[in-house]
Amino acid sequence: MVGRTLDEIRQRLDGHATRDGRYYLACARTGERPVPSGDRRFPDRESAARAADLVDAYRDELRQYDPRLPHYDVIVRELPAPAAERDVVAPASPSRSEFCHEVAAAVFETLSGGGFRDAERAVMDAYLDAAETVTDPDDLCLLLLRSMGAVLDATLDDHEQEVVLNRAAGRLTPTGGRDDALVSSLTSVADAGLIEDYRVEDDADDAGAYTVELDGYALGQREHVLTLPVAVELLRRRPGTDVQFTPVEGDRPGFRVALADRTRHQPRGLFRVAAP
Repeated sequence: MVGRTLDEIRQRLDGHATRDGRYYLACARTGERPVPSGDRRFPDRESAARAADLVDAYRDELRQYDPRLPHYDVIVRELPAPAAERDVVAPASPSRSEFCHEVAAAVFETLSGGGFRDAERAVMDAYLDAAETVTDPDDLCLLLLRSMGAVLDATLDDHEQEVVLNRAAGRLTPTGGRDDALVSSLTSVADAGLIEDYRVEDDADDAGAYTVELDGYALGQREHVLTLPVAVELLRRRPGTDVQFTPVEGDRPGFRVALADRTRHQPRGLFRVAAP
């Protein structure tokens, strides 16, 4: 299946990467760092060039479920000299399509490698059936996440969902923001073009619980609000945290989310919740 191949390619890519390398990969036309290279750095041009081949192979595999995945001219770039590194500008936020495919690929890898092959196959089948009537590339990447959320919400129990997303988040580039994980996660989703604006209100009666309102959420205009992207971003920042999403009342898409560091987890709504 696709997930196992993706996982194998990612492992080979990690074998070329190093924490303090001076070389990285980017699209020559857009400057974006394509999935799955992310923020990985490489010790020399030769290693980076081999990694670029692996990125191309990885994206070719992704096109098995989305033929419209953007083609990038992946090249090797070098970071500025050490004296100037203090002024290096952070890489641009991923596009909507890149963000969706990065999340989807991490989940597919986990399903394939974690004993959830039937669920992986069900997601692929549901997506391919629905994609026959869609032509816009942006709509296709959204459809992929919707299909994934619907199928896995229906076929996996709450703890299986937690296992899948916890491991999927671990496959993504680590990021900071643990102390303000929810706002940082929502900002990341917004920077990818999935949310126009959001508001977070603390729950005065429940420490660690928040009500979130979303404006212009591309994955919240139907019967369900997809929590999958936010859940993955939260678990990138707070691995091992018990995360619970529940529906909210009102006219705008949103959800209530509770975060807790405790031994016995009670995860809920990690892929989607009912829309208001």
